[in-house]
Amino acid sequence: MREKQAAYNRYEYWLASLVSLSGRKKIYLRTLFMEAEGLYRARPETLERICALTKREQKVIQMAQGRSEDELEGQLEYCIQNQIHLAVWGQEDYPARLEHIYNPPYALFYRGNFPHSTQRSIGVVGARNCTHYGKTVAEQIGKELALAGVRVISGMAAGIDGAAQRGALLGQGSTCAVLGCGVDICYPAGNRKLYGQLAKEGCIVSEYPPHTQPLALNFPQRNRIISGLSDGVLVVEAREKSGSLITADFALEQGKEIYAVPGRISDLSSRGTNHLIRQGAGIFLNMEDFLKEMHIFTKTEENSSTKKKIVLENSERLVYSCLDLTPRNLEELLSETGLSLGALMKVLETLREMGIVSEVYKNYYVRSGISIEGKNSS
Repeated sequence: MREKQAAYNRYEYWLASLVSLSGRKKIYLRTLFMEAEGLYRARPETLERICALTKREQKVIQMAQGRSEDELEGQLEYCIQNQIHLAVWGQEDYPARLEHIYNPPYALFYRGNFPHSTQRSIGVVGARNCTHYGKTVAEQIGKELALAGVRVISGMAAGIDGAAQRGALLGQGSTCAVLGCGVDICYPAGNRKLYGQLAKEGCIVSEYPPHTQPLALNFPQRNRIISGLSDGVLVVEAREKSGSLITADFALEQGKEIYAVPGRISDLSSRGTNHLIRQGAGIFLNMEDFLKEMHIFTKTEENSSTKKKIVLENSERLVYSCLDLTPRNLEELLSETGLSLGALMKVLETLREMGIVSEVYKNYYVRSGISIEGKNSS
């Protein structure tokens, strides 16, 4: 049985690995020849009669036909040993969301738990060089989406993408990373821990075969898959010209909803998101409203009622009120609170132990996103 399956899959692997052919062209050829093996064995004169193939594409196929079956079998064995699977267009496990997008991928290589088509999914993308505020918001959004039962689709990039997917894992939810390289390559290398978690608890997907390096030209193309797998796309931070806006453009072409987190007009990383809002994108203000507008009905009210509520003393509430998601230093807090250095440090340490304040770097503090209540004076 395994031998029969391998014999079938090695030709699909071969066709899926032809990165010089578009997804649409590979699907056309697969349909024309009925099976990938037919194209693998096609003679040059047969290829010449296919009007849809350019001379260059004919040469690409002919060169690829030079790969021996033993070589294909070895590459397939590599996939088996590294738990890399293949979802091919027209097969049951191929995502229905991708079937009708422009230039759908012919096949997807993946590791982990492949996205189930019935689960609601949101693409969360943004700047690599993001602010601390943006990273905090992205992580919180990822976590709240996970708690609401919504899958997070992103690109595992540094900055916003990785933060959103870490948040989804913290919320013990489902998340899928779409890469611009082979699924056996961790890019960026700094996300090694996240990559390992996604392979075990989520999913890593790519239309590029194993060993494909993260070339710059691959990333704009992978963005159509991020938006294609999603019911809507949420941009957290983006400059005026960025890959995140390319994802938003793909989402618009695919008829998907686009939302953006508004930012300060003085921040370069918010110019792209603010511009999206100006063009008509939805404004993300809170998760409850967002889910309602996306017609995603979940148990969010039940979740929100069980959120941790913390009651603060007056001095603690004073310091907490001076903080937000933008790092504030000790000098600013001393000036605004009027507390002595000793008293301020004591309060900050108490708030840190409660988990509602974090020291992001030495002597700079931010809120940690947990809702609180003031102490009842009665």
